[in-house]
Amino acid sequence: MRRDQLVAAAAQLFEEGGTKAVTHRSVSEAAQVPLATVSYYFASIDQLVDVMFGEALTHWTDEWAALVPEAGTSLSPEEAADRFTAPMRTLSPDRPSHYLNVYLASLARPHLREAVHAMRDACFGSQVAIVAATGAPDPVEVTRGASLLYSGALVAAADREIGLDGVLALLHGHVVELVRRALPQQD
Repeated sequence: MRRDQLVAAAAQLFEEGGTKAVTHRSVSEAAQVPLATVSYYFASIDQLVDVMFGEALTHWTDEWAALVPEAGTSLSPEEAADRFTAPMRTLSPDRPSHYLNVYLASLARPHLREAVHAMRDACFGSQVAIVAATGAPDPVEVTRGASLLYSGALVAAADREIGLDGVLALLHGHVVELVRRALPQQD
C-alpha cells in the first residue's frame, strides 16, 4: 500500500516537474509518509523513478491491449479512430505532454530501453489489430502511418494554439482518412 503511494506520488511529481522534482523529501511529503519510508521501499530515488516509469509502460501496454476488438469484430474507420485516440483522451489538458515526457525520459535510461521497445511493440501490435478489424488489406502499413500521426499528435498536444481537443480532432480525422484510403473500393 505505501509502496503504491510512493510510486503514485513520484508520478505526480514527475508530471509537474520532471525527474528533478522527484526527491526523497518531495515524495514523502506528497505521499504523506515519513521520510524514511522512501528509503525503506526503494534503494534510491533512481530505483523509484525506474519503477514509476515501468508501471507507466505497463499501463500503456494494458491500455492499448484493452482497445483490441474481439475476434470477428468489424470496425468502421471512425470506430478505429475512436480507439486510436482513446489513450490521448485521458491526458490532462493542463499537462498534455505527459505521455511524451515519460516515454522520452524512459528511453533516455539505457537500462529501460528494452522495456520501452517491448511496450512500443506491444502497443503497435494492438494498433495493428484495431486497423485489421476495419478490413484494411495491409493493416501493418496503415498502422505505421497512423502511429506516425499519433506520435506527432503527442508533440502537438502541447501547442496552446491548437489545444488538446484540436489535436485530438485532427488526429481522429486523419486516422479515419488513412483507413478509408486503405480500404478496398466498393463498386
